[in-house]
This record gives sequence, C-alpha cells and structure tokens, in this order.
Amino acid sequence: MRVPASTSDPTPAATAGQVGSMQTPARGKLQKRVDCDILHRNAPVEDLPPEQYLSARRRLLCSGLETTLRSATSDACAVYQSRLVDFSHSRTKEKVNMFLQSYQDQRDTSLHSVPSEMANVDELVDVAAFYFSIVKPLAQYYTRWTLGNLAIETDKPRSDEPLSKMEETRLIRALYRFQLCYLFEPWEVEEISCIYTFAKERYNQIFNDIRWNVHEENPKFEGQRPPTPEGAFDLDNSWIRDSLLKGTISRGLDLLHMVIFEIKDHTHLVTTMQQHISWPTGNFLEGEALGESAQFQRRQEHPSNRDLRQERRDPLPFQGDEVPDPNGVHPPLAWTLIWRGSYSNLYGYYVQDIIRRWGYVMWHATRLDYTGAKELLARQWEADWGDTDPRDNLL
Repeated sequence: MRVPASTSDPTPAATAGQVGSMQTPARGKLQKRVDCDILHRNAPVEDLPPEQYLSARRRLLCSGLETTLRSATSDACAVYQSRLVDFSHSRTKEKVNMFLQSYQDQRDTSLHSVPSEMANVDELVDVAAFYFSIVKPLAQYYTRWTLGNLAIETDKPRSDEPLSKMEETRLIRALYRFQLCYLFEPWEVEEISCIYTFAKERYNQIFNDIRWNVHEENPKFEGQRPPTPEGAFDLDNSWIRDSLLKGTISRGLDLLHMVIFEIKDHTHLVTTMQQHISWPTGNFLEGEALGESAQFQRRQEHPSNRDLRQERRDPLPFQGDEVPDPNGVHPPLAWTLIWRGSYSNLYGYYVQDIIRRWGYVMWHATRLDYTGAKELLARQWEADWGDTDPRDNLL
C-alpha cells in the first residue's frame, strides 16, 4: 500500500536542536560534548583531581554510555565495531560469524555493559560521537515525523509528551539495528521496519524532488550521451527507482542524517544524491529478508524455535512497558493487539507501511491510549486482513 509523503514532516532545524554543531565534530569539540552530556550526568568529575580524572575516565565513560543507551549499549558498540575500516576490509565469513556470536553474547547478558575489549578511551568517545551526532538527532526527527503522522490519522493534536525511557530505548535500538540489519524478535524486526519505512519515504520524496535534475535527457547532459552520463538516473522507471531506493537506503544512518540535516539548498541536494545514490549490492530489507517468499522459504527449510512458538500459538500477553527482567520476551502493546496475545513470527510483508508510518511498535501503552492509536491500529489492521489471521494461511 503506497501512502503519499506526509505533510507533517518536521523541519530539520526544529528537531536538530543543540546537536547541529555535532554533525562533523572536531576531536576537541567532541571531547567537550562527551564530558558535558555523558560524564557530568553520571559522576561529579569536576571534583576530581586531574590524575584521578584521567585514571577514572574509561570507567566514567562506560558508565555514562550505559546509563544513556541502556539496553541499546550492545547495539551501539556493535555498530561501532562494524564501522571500523579493519573490519570492512577483512569481512570474511569466519570473522563475521565471530562478530555475530560476540554481539549475540552481549545481547544475551542482562548487564548491558560496554564490552571489556573496548578499553581505549578514543573508542568510547567515537561511540558517543555517533550517538550524539547521528542517532540522537535522527531519533528526535523520527519522533516528530511519526507522531505527526499519528495525529493526522487520528485527527487529534500531536502529542508533545516526552518519550518514556522504554519508548526512547526502542527507538534508539531500532536505529542502531537498522544500521546493522540483523534479525531479532519479530516485533524488534518491525521496529527496524518502521525505520526502513521512514527512510524509504524520505528518499522517495527526494527522488521526486531531483527527478528532472538527474534525468539523462536533461539538457545539462548534452554531449555526454551515449552511454548514460555519470550522475544520471532514470527515476521514472519503476524497477530502476525501486532498486536505487533499496541501494540508497542500505547506506545506513550517515547518509540519512546528511540529507535531513546538512543539505543547504536544492543544488546541494542534487549533487549529494548524485554522489550517493546506489544500486543494491546484495539482499537487503523489504523485498528480500522481510518479504513473504524469504520468510516462507526459511520456515520450510530451517524452521526456528520462533516459528514453532507461532505454530503452537504460545501465549504472549502484554506484560507492561517497564519490565524488571531485560532478557524476558516483552513485546509492546501494539504487537500483542494485532496478534491477539499469542506468539507470531510474521513481520515485514505482513504489516502495511501505513501502520509503520506512525511507528506503531515504538510507543508505550499510555501513548497508544490517549492518542487514539489503539483504535487506529485496529481499523488499519482490519482494513488489510479483515477478520482473518495471516498465521492460519501457513498451517
């Protein structure tokens, strides 16, 4: 289901806030920002003598990151490690498997701590830099975008209530996991899918805005044909457009942040996109990992414990947003509503973008109540599936 771009998109200037200066931070400014936003919130560092401050710096940085990122700490550290030049240049199957195992081990622990092997202060500063300069402003922008869409759909004023800790955690970990694109619990996959839908709509609108500027028949490309001029793309061709959308989205958070916060004017937008529009280099989300065929094939050839839980319709009631056991299986209320309190391992293809546009799995139960989102979810789900259960089609 294709939904027009929202008219409720917030302006980057309104949502960037004080993080605007962090988009391309110098090391000195970055260090100062980490001190202010991490260290000073978690320890009275201003009272420490210089020698004690230096010796305690890693401990304070770790504590600050863990307090800020909470259960997304392991995701943030995994994103940092996956972005290292050494990792990208030696991405063997063995090394990837070791990375995934280490990441899974970190996720399985209830401590949510910075890995012990990240002992270098500069590494911790870089983790903080990516959070403050990329993840945090995108999270703010995404929140305004989705809650604006929700207000339009429910015909109610947009909620300005600050995010709860759980809502913030869901959103932050979804952004980090979008960067990683690995699979989690099905509702966590849907968190990633909500970010994917957000990115797809942003780039789709950008493609509309620059369509003629990059069209090979634009007079500025005279004398450069054939073949297709460099920097020219046929965005009128639906197959080409869809492929370029997937490839461009797969470039991750850095480019998404750039086109939202750093574009100066239309000319700058055109040149930036000409440099970064990409063909997909392999399977990515939506039509691949999240598609119906991929899920069907996986269930047929390698059924997982989650598939078996779905087949048995194991109970999965909503147990609250703030839960004492971080390793428990605790889905958000919206997920338990559409699957009627029992386990489902269906995601991606089975949920329409019109639902993801307002970030349905991000929000806590209280927000779903007072915004009218519960009723909206019921209407949108029924419009797609009626009174049927898509899980029944798999039996």
